[in-house]
Parts: sequence; structure tokens; C-alpha cells
Amino acid sequence: MGRIWGYLGVTAVLAMGMVCSLLYIRSPNTPVPSVWSGGEIRVGYSSEPPYSFRTPEGNVTGVGPEIAKAVLGRMGVERIRWVLLDFGKAISALEAGQIDLLANGLFITPGRAARILFSLPYCAVGQGLLVRSGNPRQLHSYEDVAAASDVVAAVLDGSVEQQALVSLGLTPERLFVVPDPASGLAAVRVGRADCLALSGPTVHWLAGESAGEAEPAVPLHQPAAIPRGQSAYAVRQSDGKLAAAVDAILREYIGSPEHLARATPLGFGPDTLPEWSRVR
Repeated sequence: MGRIWGYLGVTAVLAMGMVCSLLYIRSPNTPVPSVWSGGEIRVGYSSEPPYSFRTPEGNVTGVGPEIAKAVLGRMGVERIRWVLLDFGKAISALEAGQIDLLANGLFITPGRAARILFSLPYCAVGQGLLVRSGNPRQLHSYEDVAAASDVVAAVLDGSVEQQALVSLGLTPERLFVVPDPASGLAAVRVGRADCLALSGPTVHWLAGESAGEAEPAVPLHQPAAIPRGQSAYAVRQSDGKLAAAVDAILREYIGSPEHLARATPLGFGPDTLPEWSRVR
């Protein structure tokens, strides 16, 4: 009888171990080591014009998606499934295997590069600051924002601008965190925030959408805490072959007449070409 109970006890422990293993495997926080199969590719984007957005007609566009269409087409990819993601959750979605490639204007940073693989950058831009028309608080740098103790800045959740303002000393109560640029513009319009800190192209785009209620801060002294932002595509760490294939096409495509014809109308002209493409 003791042997039977001992056998049952061991069996129960083994069964419990298998259940725990399955729970671990199925956990949404567990990185998925799978690689892109070469068929349909799932491309993540966020609502951040002019980097990536969906038009009223339902077309996904922006500098990230437009270059991605050209690059993937040259790779022979015939089917793209576009997946809309909150900017702050996009990297986690990539790591979890919900998408295969990110095309939402993501800037390369050391912290992000520790989690995912970046392609060559396809553009390089400075920062911007959206303020109410007339710039009533006279904000001309991120340092100005930090120095005025009563100024509240809207920031995109997970953005490098958010990190820069925190590094300059802004406390949580002075940061109005938004999920997308449109929410940041709304916060500036109604006075919930005194400014919106984002990259230059997005700030200029939003100013054009504000019906004269907001404008870019001019002149704007580039924040010392943020180097010129370099946008790139991102894939899982296990998708090195996909990253290499994308890079091979980018080397030929970036700076070409076709590339500039697609990117310039979106606000990404020759002045936003990445450094690597200027010295080849």
C-alpha cells in the first residue's frame, strides 16, 4: 500500500510539473522564439502620422509603411497583414509573436536594441515641441519645459521624448501621458497640457491638423538629452535572416528617386536621410 501511495504521489508531482510547464509555455509574457515563415508577413504600425497611420479610406500609409511596402515587394513578399498597435505596447507585441515586423517609426535606442533587432535606419530627424498658437509660455527647448515648474507636457507613452523630459527632472504630475499623437494635440488644444513633445515631423503634421490652434515652437533648440532620432524597422531577436534581407534592400533603396518620391510628400525629404546613406 505504501508503494502504491508513493507511486501515486510521484505521478501527481509529475502531472503538476507538466501543467506548470504548459502554463509557462502559454504565458503571454513568454518570448516566442518563432521566426517568420516566408509567407504572409504581419506588420505592426501605430497611429502616429506621418510615420504610420491609416487614411479615412482605410489604407495604411506613412513613411514607415510606404518604405516597407517597397522593401517587402522587392523581397517577393506578396501578402502583408497590417496590425494596429498602441505605440507603448508595440515592442511587447513583437516579442510575443503577434507580429513579425514593426513599421511605426520606432527610434533606435540602446534599451530597445537589447530586446529586438533593428534594421538600418531609414530616416533621421530632430525633435519637436507643439504649443498653443502664439506660444504663450515661450517654450523653445525641452530645457525650457523642465525649468518652468508649472508647465505640463504631453508625451507619447514609451517615447524617447518622455524619457528625455524625465531625465531633465519632470515629475509624473507634470507629464500628461497619451496613447497617440491625436490625444496629445487634443490635450494642448483644451489646455490640459502646455505642449506636446514629439519628433519634428509629427509636430509639424499635427500643427497642420489643428486649424490654427497649435503650432511648432520656433525656434526650437534641440534637446541635449536626445541625439538625432533614427527610425528603423524592428524584428524579433530570432529573425536575423529577415533583418538581413530588409537591410540588403534598404541599402539599395534609401536615397533613390523612388524612395524620395514616396517619402518627401510625407515630410521626409533629403534632409532626413540617415547618415549611413550619405557616405556610401
